[in-house]
Amino acid sequence: MQDTFPQQLLKLRTEKQLSQTELARRLYVSRQAVSKWENGDADPSIDKLILLARIFKVSLDYLILGIPNHNNLILQLKHVAMNFNTPVLKDVSLSIFNNERIALLGSNGAGKTTLVRIIENALTPTSGTIEWQINKKDFLNIMPQNDLLIPALKVKEQVALAARINKVHNPERINRLLERFNLKAQQNTLVAKLSGGQKRRLSLIISTLRQSKLLILDEPTVGMDLESIDYFWQFIDQVTGSIMVITHDFNQIDKFFSRVLLLKDGQIRHDISVKEIHQHNQTIEQWYRQVN
Repeated sequence: MQDTFPQQLLKLRTEKQLSQTELARRLYVSRQAVSKWENGDADPSIDKLILLARIFKVSLDYLILGIPNHNNLILQLKHVAMNFNTPVLKDVSLSIFNNERIALLGSNGAGKTTLVRIIENALTPTSGTIEWQINKKDFLNIMPQNDLLIPALKVKEQVALAARINKVHNPERINRLLERFNLKAQQNTLVAKLSGGQKRRLSLIISTLRQSKLLILDEPTVGMDLESIDYFWQFIDQVTGSIMVITHDFNQIDKFFSRVLLLKDGQIRHDISVKEIHQHNQTIEQWYRQVN
């Protein structure tokens, strides 16, 4: 095992804010085993290395050798502008790479949802280019700000329909998801009769039915109760691929994200790593209030 690995393991565990005990629990090993890996006294097996890479959402090359993941470009926006009656986006350039956790921040009306709609091809920008390195039809999943649900369907029917459209229909899996998202008791309830929080949970199920390389979530926790919000963040921590979330849930950004984008005055004014913000002894909320 390369000498870099113990350093990378400690670095990633610290960034993820995982104790040795918690990491050991996820790996089904003893805390002492994790300690030996970090000290360079022992090496994990290949299956544990693969599991570590999944937990930290990095490549094996990055985990073992420290080689950055930024070789895997997913999406690139170049000088994107969007005008309605007035300019909303003026000059947005942005690159998204594999296995990133991005928080997209900005004031109300900054153009965050407009940017998402351009990425999903629901809007055509006034100018600029969008270059995909993946097949977005198969690997882009989006949870919009407004729930795109069919009121006349029952909950279970809504999920089954979405699963068939995405060619991932599996009745047993649907039952597990409904139970996991605390919607099992409402499976035969009409979507129209769900609470706002229940609709958000249903939208989350639909947006994560198939595996994605880029998952975009627009204000996903709005209307959710505290228990659902806690579960949402635990669930997101297990999702593979890259995620971009529009959120103002500052308590979670520090823990779950690696990169922060600030959209202001029609442009990406700041593109900064969470690690860099923390190095200045700031939380994401403190940083945001300072720069926005």
